[in-house]
Amino acid sequence: MKNALFASLATLSLFGLTALKAADENPNNTKDHVSSIAWIVERDKADDIGVDGRYAVLIGKVTQKYKDETYFFEDGTGTIQLDSEIELPIGKTIVVRGDIDQAFLGIGKLELNVKSWRYVK
Repeated sequence: MKNALFASLATLSLFGLTALKAADENPNNTKDHVSSIAWIVERDKADDIGVDGRYAVLIGKVTQKYKDETYFFEDGTGTIQLDSEIELPIGKTIVVRGDIDQAFLGIGKLELNVKSWRYVK
């Protein structure tokens, strides 16, 4: 009986962790935690490598497009560079979801790789 109970609890725990991880990896998940550019920049300055690859949700406006896939985005706390294969509207308030890409050993720029976006409702 104890073994069956232990196996059931272990399975539920693994399922819960898998579901939680899947939610973190889903850029279209509407329950994502909204971040701020200031938070991302602060983690980058602190050299928090755990931020690299982490999903982030930002609400703000694209202020400028630079070249093919590079945009500049503001949220009231700062500005960050976006890398997006998806065309983004300039000047409209939007929600962007993507993963944080930190500069490796100081090479490159801090940016958000956009996976999806939508207009603010």
